[in-house]
Amino acid sequence: MGIRYQPSWSSLRGHVLPEWFDDAKFGIFIHWGIYSVPGWATPTGELGKVPMEEWFFKNPYAEWYENSLRIEGSPTWKYHVEKYGKDFKYEQFADLFKAEKWDPYEWAELFKRAGAKYVIPTTKHHDGFCLWPTRYTDFNAFKRGPKRDLIGELAKAVRDAGLRFGVYYSGGLDWRFTTEPIRYVEDLSHIRPHTYEYADYAYKQIVELIDLYTPDVLWNDMGWPEKGKEDLKYVFAHFYNKNPEGVVNDRWDVPHWDFRTSEYHVNFPEETPPYKWEFNRGIGFSFGYNQNETEEHMLSGEQLVHTLVDVVSKGGNLLLNVGPKADGTIPEAQKERLLFLGRWLETYGDVIYGTRPWRRHSAKTREGHEVRFTRKNDRLFVLIFGKPCGKVSLPVDVLPENPVGLNVTHFVTGVTLESRPSNGYLEIVLPANLVEKDDVTVVLEMRA
Repeated sequence: MGIRYQPSWSSLRGHVLPEWFDDAKFGIFIHWGIYSVPGWATPTGELGKVPMEEWFFKNPYAEWYENSLRIEGSPTWKYHVEKYGKDFKYEQFADLFKAEKWDPYEWAELFKRAGAKYVIPTTKHHDGFCLWPTRYTDFNAFKRGPKRDLIGELAKAVRDAGLRFGVYYSGGLDWRFTTEPIRYVEDLSHIRPHTYEYADYAYKQIVELIDLYTPDVLWNDMGWPEKGKEDLKYVFAHFYNKNPEGVVNDRWDVPHWDFRTSEYHVNFPEETPPYKWEFNRGIGFSFGYNQNETEEHMLSGEQLVHTLVDVVSKGGNLLLNVGPKADGTIPEAQKERLLFLGRWLETYGDVIYGTRPWRRHSAKTREGHEVRFTRKNDRLFVLIFGKPCGKVSLPVDVLPENPVGLNVTHFVTGVTLESRPSNGYLEIVLPANLVEKDDVTVVLEMRA
């Protein structure tokens, strides 16, 4: 019998990050709910690149539709009045959310082909609509709309595909318990449910999710109700005792987490952070499906590969979001990008999965190409963005000691490459006949 965790912060600190999570590197986030029915937001820009005084009025997150609708005069409010009428309440979308074309096994197969190792759907987003047959509200997908246990069906399909399964829960916000819109960042501190009633509700639901689905990841969002924070010691102890290999993120506003999270932007110094972290973002500007997003708003397949490589080189996991339509289908543009990433991982997965960071995560070649590093035991992988021709020159200060004595090979073919020192760089010859699978990266392997 393993460790039994007690409901105290000191006992919980004994939980060690399981290797599966550090090894996985790539997971799928799913934002799917009744906001997928209108599927509408203004594609204003990425989080962090839009002035925050404009953010909530022109919110590009389609899953924030209800909050945007509450701001009279906003683009979403205008769209909603014109499309559905002023008297159409947000809650009525629950009966239009049918998931009539949804096949959880089709999703699981797609995610597996994309190279993902774990999957985390939203069980309840900020609008309070639950995708499982919760005992604590009738505002759920088992009683309304699809009339199915969407979380339970997906959990089974994902696990049958050999992937890990986690759950997202919005603990800090629930718009069934508040009526005023959030217009500014400062509003997030007080326009939220602060009652004992809500704290008890959130506690019962998160424990229900643990008991029903034994998730591998407990991913909370927007903090936790102030009156229930001490209860989280009991939640985490219960979770770890049911699944010792489970992990929790850092968005609870309490002194315990297994990994930190970053959304849309990463800005780390040259040294890798001393903790495990996860980077989450949409393929476009939104998490929920947004019919207004086009190719120009989305990362290309090449940009997705570079994002994954960049995150992994810095010790992180990429949690990449898909936003399905209300009928349960995943838009083709999102599918294409997932499969592009999957094809790249089929070839280069060994330089991603199960790796650990090098002492420096990035550099630039003398020729101007961005470089990232990963390692696996005594193997150092050099991932060069783009497709350099003829030669590539790496700064010696980021390489192992005595770089001249290194055995440098081309990862795909295993061909040994000629290398020589050149004014603070190691110049590596790339013969013209070396064949890459694409123009996205060139990968080298170094051993002493």
